[in-house]
This record gives sequence, structure tokens and C-alpha cells, in this order.
Amino acid sequence: MNVAKTNMAIPDTETQPTMDNFKVFPKHIGVWQGTWIRLDADGKEIERFTGVVSKKIVDNQWIQTNTYQFADGRSVTQNFVGILAGKGSIKIESNEPPFSNYTAIAEEYGDDLVIFRIWDKATGVLLGIETINLSENNTCCIRTSQGYTAEGKFRGGMMIVERKIED
Repeated sequence: MNVAKTNMAIPDTETQPTMDNFKVFPKHIGVWQGTWIRLDADGKEIERFTGVVSKKIVDNQWIQTNTYQFADGRSVTQNFVGILAGKGSIKIESNEPPFSNYTAIAEEYGDDLVIFRIWDKATGVLLGIETINLSENNTCCIRTSQGYTAEGKFRGGMMIVERKIED
């Protein structure tokens, strides 16, 4: 058999990063339930609601659905898809407003921490930063976030405590 020489590199699938081989993201797979507490710029509580978050990896994509329940009976669902952005890094987007206007990168650090940054797609201005820390043998997720205006002024934050309810 005659094999032609080529300069094209053949990808080594064993060294290519896949989300299944990340250190932190696979620990988040499952269904989580918790309470979101939104705070204004002075730290005063302005809203509290519950949510259920489903997280999974399908075909090397991060698939996440957040469903929020509010005291007034409203229910809101948001869907996100993440693609590989590098080792330990996922670019997350949504087709649904307002998140369709944002670009987000989630990066894992160490064994339990994800730092999530959100930018305005049109301006490139950083609008938010969130830390997501796993604890209690990966059954509790503590999330804190900071939100900023387009001018860079702190507009408030959020505290989220979730418990894994299903693998």
C-alpha cells in the first residue's frame, strides 16, 4: 500500500481536551436546587427566589437549563450551551434575551472552583463575575456574583446556595 506524505498534523484525540476530562465541570453534572438572593449595590436584599438547574455534558458541549420560581407565581426558564474554549475553559452562550446579548467564559481552578465572567457582546464591557465553589463532597454549590453597569459601576450582587438533588 502506498501512503502519500502530508504536512497535515493528525490530531491526537488522547491529548485533545474534552469536558468529560475536566477537573471541576463534571462534578457539576446533575440537577441542583437552591435559593437565589439578589442584593443591591449597598448589600440590601431586593429579591429572593428558588431555582432548579440541570447541568450535563452532551457531545462535548455543556448543556444547562435554569428554571426559576418566584413568590408571585412566575416561572422563568433559561437555556445555555457551552463549547470548549481551551483546557478547563468553556464559552457559554444563550439564544434567549437578555443572555443572547452576552458572551461568557467559565474557567475551572483547582479541584472545586469555577470563575465565570460575562461581557456585553456589542461593547466588550465586563458586566459580571461569578465564583462557583463546590463543597460538602460535591453536593453543595455556593455561588456569589458581582454585577456592573456598562460604565463599570457596581450595581449589586447575588448569593446562591444549591444542593444536588439528582445525579
